[in-house]
Amino acid sequence: MDLLPEVHAHYSINFRLAQHGYWIYDFILPGLILHTLFSQSSSKLKEYLKVCPRKQVTMLDCHDGIPIQPDLDDILEIDEAQNVVRTCLSRGANLNRILSAEHKRRADFDAHQINCTYYDALGKSDDAYLTARAIQFFTPGVPQVYYVGLLAGENDTTAVTQTGEGRAVNRHNYSIEEVENDLRKPAVQRLLRLIRFRNEYPAFNGHFSVHETEESALSLTWELDNQRCTLQVDLKSSCSVIEYTDEEGKIQTYAP
Repeated sequence: MDLLPEVHAHYSINFRLAQHGYWIYDFILPGLILHTLFSQSSSKLKEYLKVCPRKQVTMLDCHDGIPIQPDLDDILEIDEAQNVVRTCLSRGANLNRILSAEHKRRADFDAHQINCTYYDALGKSDDAYLTARAIQFFTPGVPQVYYVGLLAGENDTTAVTQTGEGRAVNRHNYSIEEVENDLRKPAVQRLLRLIRFRNEYPAFNGHFSVHETEESALSLTWELDNQRCTLQVDLKSSCSVIEYTDEEGKIQTYAP
C-alpha cells in the first residue's frame, strides 16, 4: 500500500516527507505556473523544478482551489503572490481566506486558495492553458488532471449563487450532453493529444533536466536511451513547442 498524504503547509514539510520516501501532492506548481505566465519570468519556476521531489503527484486544479498560503510561502514573495491573486480575481475568481492572524504571512494578505477554473485564470487562452498543462506534464511526478480542467471548463458563477459556496465555481455538474460537446472543443482535443503523448512517450521514465534560458523562456528535457523530448516555452507569447525523437531517430516537432 502506498500512502499519499495531502498536506497544506510550508513546502519544507512536503520536502521532508519526500525525503522519507512518501508520495506527496505538489501544491506549489499551480500558483507558480500562474506566476510564471503572468510575469513572463521563468526564474522562480526553474529554481523549483531543479529541486522539487520526484515522487509526487502534480496538479493544477482540484475540487477546492489553487493553493496560495501557506503552500507558496517562501517560494513567491508576498507581492508576487498578491499579483497572482489580483489577476485571478479580475477573471471571476473568489477566495478562501485565512481567518487566523498567526497563519497569515502579513496582516493584509489573507488568501488561502483561489477559487477559479484554471482555464479562466489564464484568461480563457487556449495557448496559455495548453502551455500550463505542458509544463505540468514535463514536471517530475505523476500528472493528475481534474475533470473540469480536462474539459477546459469555465467558472460556474450560477452554482456559486445557488449554493453560497465559493468553491462551487470550479465544481460544475456536467450533463452527458455538455461532456460530449466540450470534448469537441479545440482546447480539449489539444489537451487529449498532449495527455496521450505524456502517457506513451518512453523518455518520461528517464532523466529530467532544466536548461538555462533567458528569463522569458523555459526549456525542459526528458531522456531515456535514444529517446529525447524537450519542451520549449516562450513566455512572451504563452506558446510552447515540443521537440522529440521518433522511433526512427528523426526529430519531430509539434505545438501542444
